[in-house]
Amino acid sequence: MGWKVLERTEVLGGAIELIADPTGLRHRYQLLPWEHSIDRSTGALLAKAVAKVRSEPPSSMSETEAELRAHVLSVLRSMAFPMAIEDEFTDAVMRNTLGLGVLDVILRDPRVEDVFVDAPCQQTRVYLTLNQSGPGHVFGRCETNVIVSEGEMGALVGRLKYRSGRPFSRSTPVLETDLGDSRVRATALCPPLSPDGLALALRRRSDLPWTLLRLAEHGAMDEVAAGLLSFLIDGRASILVCGARGSGKSSLLSALLFEFPLDQRVLVIEDTREVPVGALQALGFKVQSMLVGPAQGKDGAGSAEEALRVSLRLGESAIVMGEVRGKEAITLYEGMRTGKAGSSVLGTIHGDGAREVHDRVVNELGIPEASFASTDVIVTMGLIRPGGGLGQVRRVTEVAEVVRTPDGLQFLSMLSYDGRYHLSERFMPLIARIASGWGMGYEEGLANLNRRIELRRVLLDMGREDPSYLSPASILAANEYLWQGNGGSAADFISYMGER
Repeated sequence: MGWKVLERTEVLGGAIELIADPTGLRHRYQLLPWEHSIDRSTGALLAKAVAKVRSEPPSSMSETEAELRAHVLSVLRSMAFPMAIEDEFTDAVMRNTLGLGVLDVILRDPRVEDVFVDAPCQQTRVYLTLNQSGPGHVFGRCETNVIVSEGEMGALVGRLKYRSGRPFSRSTPVLETDLGDSRVRATALCPPLSPDGLALALRRRSDLPWTLLRLAEHGAMDEVAAGLLSFLIDGRASILVCGARGSGKSSLLSALLFEFPLDQRVLVIEDTREVPVGALQALGFKVQSMLVGPAQGKDGAGSAEEALRVSLRLGESAIVMGEVRGKEAITLYEGMRTGKAGSSVLGTIHGDGAREVHDRVVNELGIPEASFASTDVIVTMGLIRPGGGLGQVRRVTEVAEVVRTPDGLQFLSMLSYDGRYHLSERFMPLIARIASGWGMGYEEGLANLNRRIELRRVLLDMGREDPSYLSPASILAANEYLWQGNGGSAADFISYMGER
């Protein structure tokens, strides 16, 4: 009793309500699928159409979403159904034959990041991670009103197995696959690993590429942190992004790539396609993607190490490792130490701060400390619970430069935070090194950094009215404005951006 509706929205396939209990602590995500709101005769026609498509499956489930939809339409051509509901009807048929059923509807909500179906599925409500659920861009777990039956779950996972072409059985109880055009990563479990039955986790990737300013708009940083990271990327620093699962490491890694100049060649090595290679290439970036590990049905560390060795022979390039975690780390750091790793190295790694990353790389992965010193910066993404509440916010919690001293390595913060980010007032050797490479003194380097910060403050202000100013194209334009040596006022910059 006393639950109230916070938001109502509709997507293709259903209507959604977000409701809260009287305390405001618990939220529920309520979905009414389109097929549950139709009359009896339309429902009977839908059941007939679903049976017909199941009896006439496509020749290959590896086809694109558009090709699968075209197949469904061709099968339904002989059936008469009201044209007024063609889109909804066709979508319901496709979801319930070739897709994820009502889970497809949930994944169309841009606020949804993760969807979980725990075992035993018939006794457990589906729950999800919902972003932007309230002020401050707080996100958190939210129960739904959806329960997936054993039969539905078996059919759904069967379709995932069929579409992926990968083994999934008691001897191979984990299935990981991307869902074609839908930008969703699926992980399914079965017995004996999941003793209570089938389980499923879905991770939805952002429809729009992340930039540092989009992350800032979502509360993960501000213009000061964004300007500093832009400066470090432009200075070809080697950066590790660390944090817990779900903290936004991959999003930050992807955002950093849009700070490179267009003439920087980039090699991306990952076992799950998360870096927005297509968006980078569409802007004119020279990007070569290398997909390794489970995606190729091989041992992850071995194939990643092989790809990295190949990349070190492909000429001067920035190397981006989706995750640094195994034997390939030895190859990576050897390349960095000897200068074979190109102009810059970026990667993600699990860890809760610079010192923990150092301990993991040196003590667990066996990298000599002298080699680890090739890392210039460690950026930590943290999950913050504002006020100790149940919601969480992703935020940059540390940007630490790695400094050699007679007593060993030190990890010195380049930012402080008191509700806003502030540049460290100490002398920062990395800023000096980058400035020297640009033919500048330290103070000139700081002036360049502060200019970047000012341009990002202006873009964030403009982005509140027009989100396109937070896009990769606008980031590139702002950097080109800086590279051209423009030192005009904010008004001049606004005019420059308005003319593009």
